Amino acid sequence: MTKRKADKGITIERIGKTAIIIDDREGDVLVEELEKNGFECGIKRLKSADYVYKEIGFERKTIDDFCASIIDGRLDTQVDDMKKMYKHNFILISGRIGDRKSKINDNCIIGKIVSLIVKHNVMVIFVDNEKQMAYAIKKIVERYEGDKNAKRDWRDW
Repeated sequence: MTKRKADKGITIERIGKTAIIIDDREGDVLVEELEKNGFECGIKRLKSADYVYKEIGFERKTIDDFCASIIDGRLDTQVDDMKKMYKHNFILISGRIGDRKSKINDNCIIGKIVSLIVKHNVMVIFVDNEKQMAYAIKKIVERYEGDKNAKRDWRDW
């Protein structure tokens, strides 16, 4: 995996209207797919989230990383940090619960997902691959841009 160099001064305003900022620790995992979906990508060390579009934070997880982050408590810290920094937050999980290698119980995973959505207002989306993940980000951004001036709550989208 090739890593692009971080630019500490990168901002959405500096690189364009449809820019997404990618944490430099993510590498190029989604860059090509995001660019195919019309985004300009900038690399920067982010304090929280893996991808950021304006006031939306996206955390990318594989199903195995999601399970491991539940077990070791990382997920709670990541969610708390994202909520402090971004108005809208998403966790995008690549893979299916049944395909995990972890021995964590299904009910624990589902309970955490429900907690993220109901208690923390963090949306959780499952996808099969990077192409679907980039498309999900694109659709969320399109919805945000189309509805940001509406007098509705984000959850009403």
